[in-house]
Amino acid sequence: MTISYSGNVVRLLLRWKGSIWRTAWKELLIYLIFFYSIRLFYLKGIDFIDDDDDDRDKIRKMFESFCRQCDSYTRLIPLTFLLGFYVSNVVARWWRQFETLYWPEDILSVLCTVLHQHDEKSKRRRHTIARYLNLANALAWRDISSKIRLRFPTVHSLIEGGLLTEKEYQILEIMHSENESSRWMTPLHWVQQIIRQVEEETKPTASLLNQFIGELRIFRQSLRKLYSYDWVCVPLVYTQVAALATYAFFFFTLFGRQPLIPDIESGKEIDLRVPIFTIVQFLFFVGWFKVGQDLMRPFGLDDDDIELNYILDRNVRISFAIVNHLQESNIPDFENDDDKLWQEMHPPTTDGETAPALKIPTLPHSKYSRQLSEHPPRLHAYVPIDDTLSIKDMESHHGCMALKKDKKHLNW
Repeated sequence: MTISYSGNVVRLLLRWKGSIWRTAWKELLIYLIFFYSIRLFYLKGIDFIDDDDDDRDKIRKMFESFCRQCDSYTRLIPLTFLLGFYVSNVVARWWRQFETLYWPEDILSVLCTVLHQHDEKSKRRRHTIARYLNLANALAWRDISSKIRLRFPTVHSLIEGGLLTEKEYQILEIMHSENESSRWMTPLHWVQQIIRQVEEETKPTASLLNQFIGELRIFRQSLRKLYSYDWVCVPLVYTQVAALATYAFFFFTLFGRQPLIPDIESGKEIDLRVPIFTIVQFLFFVGWFKVGQDLMRPFGLDDDDIELNYILDRNVRISFAIVNHLQESNIPDFENDDDKLWQEMHPPTTDGETAPALKIPTLPHSKYSRQLSEHPPRLHAYVPIDDTLSIKDMESHHGCMALKKDKKHLNW
């Protein structure tokens, strides 16, 4: 999952896991090796090429001319535009895939309303439907997630996890041999058959039954969308353009950012020994590009990939807690136990005494929350109250900032 972080700037920049340093340090090290190799060649290597001083000066001038030309070429690459558009699309796609993941609370809450009986048969049906929903998730997610595939390397391993029985496994294998795309849909079809039996036996409310079928359809759509995202990636040519622009830019900077002797002697340039500004620029752009690369496949093994193992475990716990513990537990005795807000709004009265007006309750503050500065919402529509103003003068005030503070006005 994306690394959680907080704190000031220093603590933020010193983080290693999921940071820009961990992402780009290898590329930066290779870049600096090439940079100083070219610098060493410029300062010392040219002297060993030829013994003639005129030839050495000619080669040095040609090298300096090439470096200046490379520096001018870097200004022609629209790197900010290309990377910005590329990464923004990848990040939006990454977040939409996370939003596509279905959480079982909605469909199971409706199920407990449709199938609310407390007999043994109803309990088993609720439990089985919850298991089938998580089984469908596990079957679909292991096809798109490396972590789920490592956890359940085969479908038979789901039997050890309790999501599948031996007889159900045999049925799934038969269905898979006939149609390879139907394995994850089979448990959802079993859920439909169970609900059909419930409809024939208990006659639940039609609106609740329709709502459950609608939630089941949304569940099926979420798995289908995940398959579509895993199948159809960002076009390769777009990624190639972004990669070519990024690495071509810094290839030219290997020569274009070299401190040249004529510029240093004339005072136009300072030899910093360490190309600080180029390093910062390298971290910006290469780190930016690596973000797009890492988020392209959000269900892999990178630091910023979505933790489907945790989500699957969490869904299993929540599912069986809803259909078993929450559904079977007794609800509070709200008819006889008066809460504090009810007592404040309906104080007891004696015979013949007029009931007081209803009091709007307020929530108390602690000694810590009282110290906080509150900023309640404020409307921005103001009408000045002044008979001397004309309609044109009123129209000239656009918003609350245009009005003078000493002028009376009405807040709507």
